[in-house]
Amino acid sequence: MTGPVLLARPRLHARLDRGESQLVVLSAPSGSGKTSLVRCWVAPRPAGSVVWVTLETDHVPRTTFWQAVLTNAGRLGVLPADEAAALVDDVERTADLPALVAGALTGTLTGTLTGASTGHDPLVLVVDAHERLRDDAGAVDADLLRLVRLCPGLRVVVTTRTTTGVASPGRTLRGEVELLTAADLAFTEDETHELLAAFGEPGAAGHAAELQAVTGGFALAIRAGMLSLARTGAEPGSPDWQSLVAEDLRVQLAAGAAYELVLATCLPPYFDTDLAIELTGTTDVKQTLAELEWNGFGRWIPFAPGRQVFQYVESLRTAMLADAARLPAATQARAARLAATWLYRNGNFETAFDVAVGARQYDVAGRVYAALVASNPETITTARFDRQLASVPSRALSQYPALALGRGLACHRDPATLGAAAEYFRIPASWVGPPAPGSTPGEVLMLHTAKVASLRALGRFGESGRAAQQALVHVDTIPDGEQHHVADLGATSLRHLAYSLFQDAQVEAARTAAMRAITLSSRPESLNHTAVYAVGLNAIDGRCGEARAAQAHVDPAAWRPGQTHSYVNALGRIGQAALLLDDFELTAAVAEYDDCAFVATSEFWPFLTWTLMHARLGLGQAATEAHRVEAALARTPGPPGTADSLGSAAVRAALAVLWLAAGNHTKAGPLLRLRTRYAGQVAPAVLLARLLAGEPDGALTSLPRLESRAGHTTRSRAAVLTLGAAAALRTDRPGTAAALLDRALALVGREGARVHLMYLPAADLARLRALAAEQGDAALRDHLAAPVPDCITGEILAAPLTPQERVVIAAFARHPTRAAVAAALHLSENTVKTHLQRIYRKLGVNSRDAVIDKAIALDLLAPR
Repeated sequence: MTGPVLLARPRLHARLDRGESQLVVLSAPSGSGKTSLVRCWVAPRPAGSVVWVTLETDHVPRTTFWQAVLTNAGRLGVLPADEAAALVDDVERTADLPALVAGALTGTLTGTLTGASTGHDPLVLVVDAHERLRDDAGAVDADLLRLVRLCPGLRVVVTTRTTTGVASPGRTLRGEVELLTAADLAFTEDETHELLAAFGEPGAAGHAAELQAVTGGFALAIRAGMLSLARTGAEPGSPDWQSLVAEDLRVQLAAGAAYELVLATCLPPYFDTDLAIELTGTTDVKQTLAELEWNGFGRWIPFAPGRQVFQYVESLRTAMLADAARLPAATQARAARLAATWLYRNGNFETAFDVAVGARQYDVAGRVYAALVASNPETITTARFDRQLASVPSRALSQYPALALGRGLACHRDPATLGAAAEYFRIPASWVGPPAPGSTPGEVLMLHTAKVASLRALGRFGESGRAAQQALVHVDTIPDGEQHHVADLGATSLRHLAYSLFQDAQVEAARTAAMRAITLSSRPESLNHTAVYAVGLNAIDGRCGEARAAQAHVDPAAWRPGQTHSYVNALGRIGQAALLLDDFELTAAVAEYDDCAFVATSEFWPFLTWTLMHARLGLGQAATEAHRVEAALARTPGPPGTADSLGSAAVRAALAVLWLAAGNHTKAGPLLRLRTRYAGQVAPAVLLARLLAGEPDGALTSLPRLESRAGHTTRSRAAVLTLGAAAALRTDRPGTAAALLDRALALVGREGARVHLMYLPAADLARLRALAAEQGDAALRDHLAAPVPDCITGEILAAPLTPQERVVIAAFARHPTRAAVAAALHLSENTVKTHLQRIYRKLGVNSRDAVIDKAIALDLLAPR
């Protein structure tokens, strides 16, 4: 589209052309003519030599800014479109954004970038409305400074309403940055005369000196004065043009069709003629838009190759939005729906969501939010839309489950609102369909995923597992031709479904879903996020080979800075810790969680805790770890993920093993009788307790029943078979023991899950190793030959302490001498001495420190 005839300002064009500084900053208030000047300056340049980026909304993140630069470079022919799209995906993964952009530009446009020496026009990057960066302005400024150093032929022109650090006094004095301020941009008397002569009414140029004087040369005020002269023929007055310009422009527009068009189209930040026609209900918009641009009320800006959109000057749009807010509610709602839908169709989901929520069009907002997540699944892990979601009333959330999920996640991230999260999760948890008419496969998949994730967040793991099965049925109904539309959303959904299936002990279905998610991941970052689920779920299940194979899909270079220690890599860390446990690298397993923020707060707490419990069991810290986990489970609210689930059962089973290792069978007892749908997880601890109680026959008899319990993983079943083999050897049944070991080895493989070997008392493990040697089974011999620490001593309290002895030992832990204990308990020293002698004998110790350590391990200091 051909733009308007703009007034050339040679003195300012000369400063832009001078090229002494690669970076030029135009810093002046809105209406100063910054953008018009730069548009006029770049207009003669050939296609493919200008990248124009206008920032449309406030608080633009650094990565979004650079993605916009690369996207527009593709749209405007500076870069090949496919190369630009690939680079956009790379932005969030690279730690050096200027190098990424510089490499693309210098590699593609060597001739253009070296224009100073070749005669070509240098490449120009225009950053319009830089002030919208807000918090990320400093980071982008540093990027721009480095970019121009990396690209010697590149010119960067920045327009901003505010000051910017990039144009610091030091840099401008050194000539690194050319700064044009409002004083530079102000029209001189000669320029005002030229403007009035070219574009004003006949005779208007005679008022140039007066108009320049009363407006201070402020561009938009001069334009308003020109229109006032044309309308009334009056002499210029002396109002405060700077403060009244927006109101003046609005009043001037009120006389005709231009006002009605601006009033109808001011809601979106920009629009095309098709949207203008929809919003106004008339096809006669092109001429009016041309007049608006001619009169300085707006401008056409690049949007895509061969396509531009219209954007009003901000002061005018602000004034007109106030008028639009007084329109009838139905009129406002219609405009918002059309604007949000148009932005949605054109891929600007974020602005569409802002418009829809701001206008309370929650049905549109629900669809746009689903599309937001579909286009960027990590949206649900950030706080980007928490403010908008918080403004959506509960009645609307109940109708649009995607919005309710977003609100619940926002509350869940903030400790102050954590308690309110359940209220919002219940909404998508209760969704049963059907989806809204016209919903895309991706939007329907988003609804299923919202239900699955919400049920899990509510601790309803069985229901979440069943909902995951229903979601998989929907995935299977998506036609092959539509699969590419849900690629990364499909990967995100499948990994969430996989985790719910795993927590419901549907282990094979979970592993299959995780591997299927890998095939749907279309970007390296998405592939990383998905592959770690396959790593974690396989390692927890005990399939170490499959876990290591999944690790091969993880690209270390594809992580964003800090992500390797974040929630998105939690299952990757857990999986690696489990693999280290199976190699008995216990200290390294604990170190996997160093500096990880998700340790205490993520829904993966049960599996993370399971790995730590086993590492500390092997490091000789069974009692201390048992107390720590017991205290965590006793808190209200409890840690995430501790409602009845496979992970929760695994933690409680491991806690029973810790108490057994510490010799406290009393504490272990209730855990061994745990009522859970996932009782297979507790089966190894039950067998261990029988072995320690000297009941190998009973252990062997109960083996079939324990093995058939629901809720087993490969790992727990292998542990049951191995403990059963130990019981068989205790009852002189080497053939049975060998058969059980063969079955265990077939499940996990030679280098598979074997941390459960720590459950075996040293004598039992030695007998199993001897059996493997006698059998000549090299694979079994290697499997059992791991450096297993001696964790299970088999010690049991010889006789229970009496209530009085428990009181004495508790006082002994608080007071340094027998005399102090006697005084505290109002007993004689001889009585205390007698009690202590009995306590020493029962605990098998002979010193004060030893008795206190043993009392802690056996939980004898807890009040009864």
